[in-house]
Amino acid sequence: MIEQLQRSQHKLSSQRLDEPIVLCAADDHYVRPLAVTLYSAARSLRNGSRLQVVVMDGGISAANWQGLRETLLDLPITVYRLQPDHQELSDLVTSHHITHTAYFRLLAARLIPDSIERVIYLDSDVLVRGDLTELWSCSPGDNYCLAVPDIACPFVDARRCDPQFRKSIPWLAALNPIPNWRQLGLDGQSAYFNSGVMVINLKRWREEKIEQRLLNCLRENAKFVWCWDQYALNVVFHQQWQPLPMHWNQGAHLFEYPDENSIPINTQEFRRMQDRPSLIHFTTEFKPWHANRFMPSNHPWRQAWFETLDQTAWRGWRPTPSPFSIQQWWTAQAIRGVRWGTVQSRRWFG
Repeated sequence: MIEQLQRSQHKLSSQRLDEPIVLCAADDHYVRPLAVTLYSAARSLRNGSRLQVVVMDGGISAANWQGLRETLLDLPITVYRLQPDHQELSDLVTSHHITHTAYFRLLAARLIPDSIERVIYLDSDVLVRGDLTELWSCSPGDNYCLAVPDIACPFVDARRCDPQFRKSIPWLAALNPIPNWRQLGLDGQSAYFNSGVMVINLKRWREEKIEQRLLNCLRENAKFVWCWDQYALNVVFHQQWQPLPMHWNQGAHLFEYPDENSIPINTQEFRRMQDRPSLIHFTTEFKPWHANRFMPSNHPWRQAWFETLDQTAWRGWRPTPSPFSIQQWWTAQAIRGVRWGTVQSRRWFG
């Protein structure tokens, strides 16, 4: 079932405490991944459970909405469609595969009915393998949110992290994902989270008018913004969020580390995250559903993603390999070269 969500008159309800309320955002570029996210989430529920999902529509065509209806038919899931206004976000930084739709989550407290006090936010590029009722049972308490430390860059400044984890420095995606953390008065040793999976405390967001603080942060620090919305969330929520178990957000960067000794988390967490993830998050711009002949995806869960896609209205779809391009070839070589050079320089200079 798919319905239009209106704040003034809605059926979305938090009365069933065991019935997770999930928030996603997508446009036509991400409609297939969204179908996989919603289908896998619904199929992973324990018997008797049901999902309520709010999809923040950044531009999904009528034909693709019909595909979502077909995909979710007879599954224990109700979807509510919400259409935020892009214009109020049009001045925010975008790049690579990210559009302004990525910022919609920052508007959640205002756009979702006030009776809803918390919600699970999921990026639309995830494959769910765990029961979301377990995640729903995790209360944020007085924190702004619950989230998973980002496996690609789990510290505000990696040079100030626990010495036990400094051996991971050569392979991190960023040493200081908040480049101006000192000017902002943040603690460099603190953890830094990935915003693709969160349990959001909507009640506190509303009470403290968090939306405006997040947007102000992005605008006032525009030249320092890295990872878009994630920058603002980590700045504003600094030391006022709590970590979820790592297996609830297995980032693709996990597979960049050469061995267990190079991982910036403890061995037990790493093994669970690697072998039995509850949620697989296809982070980075190189997605399994892209066909780049020079940088093909070798993600170990790529086939599982396509197997799930084949249970949706897009069954049988596969990406068309891009034609040969000197520019693409050169870009791929440059990316590999930068990665290699970064690892080597960090090995020597830390």
